[in-house]
Amino acid sequence: MPITMSSRSVRRTALAGAAAALSIALTACGASFNAQTLQPYQAAEGTNADSGSIAVRNVLVLASEDGKGELHALIVNNGGSDDELVGIAQAPAGTPDGQAGGDQPSEVTFGNVKPLDLKAGTSTLIPPAPVAEGENGEASGEPITVTGGKPGQMINVTITFGQAAPITTYVPVLAEDHYSPSPRPDEGGGHG
Repeated sequence: MPITMSSRSVRRTALAGAAAALSIALTACGASFNAQTLQPYQAAEGTNADSGSIAVRNVLVLASEDGKGELHALIVNNGGSDDELVGIAQAPAGTPDGQAGGDQPSEVTFGNVKPLDLKAGTSTLIPPAPVAEGENGEASGEPITVTGGKPGQMINVTITFGQAAPITTYVPVLAEDHYSPSPRPDEGGGHG
């Protein structure tokens, strides 16, 4: 005897199949090229940016509450030819960078910015690391000073190179203790 389904059973089965297909289609929408699991994760407090073979990593400013600080970064030249860091300056107002900016200070100046060789296949630390012990422990170069950015702000910065295209990106300003502008426990404003 052939098994037959009533029209009601056919509709229920068709509806269940359509619901299953719809749920699979909607789930697939979350797995597109913009899925969160496909986005790069930056496990650093600073900003990362690239220009051709030049990679600027963990760029940030460590500053005091009065707006005086230093720029910190690592610049990697992954290319086959040397390049040069030419300048670092606050980007003009309205300069796009592809990111949403935070509390932008009105005027930030960068001091002691000198041309810096970026040899092919090497990385360069800013500020320069201290020289080896026994050589007075002095730094091998002057830090790049930053005036006008206070902890908690973001500075829209343009970094220029001799060969690579300029990079414009927002750089966070952090407190000198490397964390946040929150008071430290030893200053009487601790969190308890």
